[in-house]
Amino acid sequence: MKKLLATTAILLLTAGTSLAASFNFPSDDPVATVEIPDSWKPTETDYGVEGNSPDAGTYISFDAAGAEDTEQVITDVFAFLEENGVTADPASQTESKGDQNGMPYQTLSWKGTDKDGPVTIGVGIIGISADSLAIVTYWASTETEEKNNADVNAMLGSIRAAE
Repeated sequence: MKKLLATTAILLLTAGTSLAASFNFPSDDPVATVEIPDSWKPTETDYGVEGNSPDAGTYISFDAAGAEDTEQVITDVFAFLEENGVTADPASQTESKGDQNGMPYQTLSWKGTDKDGPVTIGVGIIGISADSLAIVTYWASTETEEKNNADVNAMLGSIRAAE
């Protein structure tokens, strides 16, 4: 009976766990790696990798930038958000700084809207090395944000410099 209960408990604990794949970004000249759950259907982008939560309520991307293209990558991030109808409320802007896996980061966040309603928007910059940055773009429906936070935090916690 104990063996049956232990097996059932393990199955229940792992039932909600998504397998994750490790992605080097950008793939042609990696500066960093990140683990993204398979259920987020990660795809390669020009500068990195992106994914959407299974409920389509949260989008996240990880892009690499160097001194020569940081401005272009950040311009592309805001153009992407605008193209997708994401509007930030400038009065709601908050900023945070800290350390992520031994690397400095800075994040700007806003409340805003998209075609479906209220959203949270975030753009983070992580100093991978003296010459490389990771730009994280985050856009989540306030309805599903909390549900997807564990996956988002796991992805952020998995960012490492490429070897």
